[in-house]
Amino acid sequence: MMKLRQRWVFGVVLLVPFLWITVVFWATQHGRNVRIAQGGEENLVLPKRSGNTSVDSSSQSEDHEDTSDEEREVMRKKGLPYDSTLFFASRKRSRIPYKKVENRNKFEALFRDFPSYNSVPKLKSSDYLIRDREPEKHRKVWQRFHRAINRYEMYSYNNTELFNNYLNYLGTTPILRARAKSGGTQVKLFLVFADGGEALVKPWRVPRDYETVPDHYYFADIERHNAEISAFHLDRILDFRRVPPNAGRIFNLSRDIYDRADSSLSRAFYRSPANNLCFMTDCDQHCDIAETPVCGNPDQVEGSVAAFLPPETSAKRSSWTHPFKRSYSKRTITEWEKDPSYCKRVVMKQHPFNSGRRLLDLIDLAIFDFFAGNLDRHSYNTFQLFGNFSAILHLDHGRGFGKYKTDCMSCLVPLTQCCIIRKSTYERLLILQKNEYKLGDVMRESLSTDLIAPVLYEPHYDALNRRLDIIIKHVNKCLNTADSPEDVLKAEPRIEDYHESDFLKSTSKDEEFDF
Repeated sequence: MMKLRQRWVFGVVLLVPFLWITVVFWATQHGRNVRIAQGGEENLVLPKRSGNTSVDSSSQSEDHEDTSDEEREVMRKKGLPYDSTLFFASRKRSRIPYKKVENRNKFEALFRDFPSYNSVPKLKSSDYLIRDREPEKHRKVWQRFHRAINRYEMYSYNNTELFNNYLNYLGTTPILRARAKSGGTQVKLFLVFADGGEALVKPWRVPRDYETVPDHYYFADIERHNAEISAFHLDRILDFRRVPPNAGRIFNLSRDIYDRADSSLSRAFYRSPANNLCFMTDCDQHCDIAETPVCGNPDQVEGSVAAFLPPETSAKRSSWTHPFKRSYSKRTITEWEKDPSYCKRVVMKQHPFNSGRRLLDLIDLAIFDFFAGNLDRHSYNTFQLFGNFSAILHLDHGRGFGKYKTDCMSCLVPLTQCCIIRKSTYERLLILQKNEYKLGDVMRESLSTDLIAPVLYEPHYDALNRRLDIIIKHVNKCLNTADSPEDVLKAEPRIEDYHESDFLKSTSKDEEFDF
């Protein structure tokens, strides 16, 4: 009995120190967690900047050391990161799975079986934006893109060299410097690459399956990086060739941006309570959205990387008020929204829409915006050098591809009111309506090669097919009421169809017309 009591006392003596150590350890960890939540732990300090602005291509191409290949693949498919600080976004898997792209048969068949109906005449030196004749072999890939831009197109039809090399260049080239783009409504960054090339970055904001809230105004909607990428591919498939190349890229915010940032941008970085690296930039409109921080996971984030056009010093651009611009007001609607005869009564009688190609280009742009669901089209751009004898530029598509259940019928008003369309555009749409070249399937296959694929949520491809049918229906309605098909299906204007002032260098929007 004595021995049993001694054993019991001995056990208690051993148990008390063990319990004391356990309690102390728990208290220590609990206190550390509280300090982290308050931002007081040393691991919340920003990563130390290297102080070296030179670029090590090997270090920039490495993946995050703490992330396995399997984890990176999962995060890549979901879109990094997969939560939003402004809009509620579920962390669960997408309700509709992505379709695996086994091949690109329909995409390849489209460009193999059909030439461009939007043909370009034989080019003269005066048709090019940049006219120096430096040998092709001495140019960098971004220089070759700049020197191929002409008054009709940004790049030639099915230019595989551009898509294989330039898109890879945008997605992988080491970064030399980074700075924030001031103003605007959204976070944007300017990048300078190691070889002197430049690009514009729009970072990830919302997950792939996020759909715009119905009560949100178009001018307060978030911009999506994947919309910019998708717009480039859609523009190419429709054979417009007016959107600058755009590719997806996964950034390491510490290495790719913070270490390369100028002093202003570097001060905008901080660590969130979740220990993710974030940054914010200035804005001048709708700042409740723009000031939402961009955060990594923990320091990785997706973004779209758009090719820069030639600098304004050598290729000045004019910005023109869109004749079907929205009011950008919560209480005001514009004349074209109230008057179905607005196009024929006002627009078609105004210069430069009463001669040349400008009105047909705006109809193309309306069709393009209808496919993407982009209501934010307040202006458009041209190169001053070409005057009005020039294709317009398709820029800024971040507010597209936000809805896949509903269609933006007001985006199609230029077509439905004017009741004209470029014949080559209509022929291209008819091809994309066929099952063997189905627009949604071709789009999915085209986007499958991007570095952040899958780029679009699956229902968007069905929406593209649905919207194509709507466009064809409205064109057929115009054909049924017209005196002849030529009144609706317009051939490409000839030189004599232009006003003599169209060949003069353009200056500003206000000198020509004011809607």
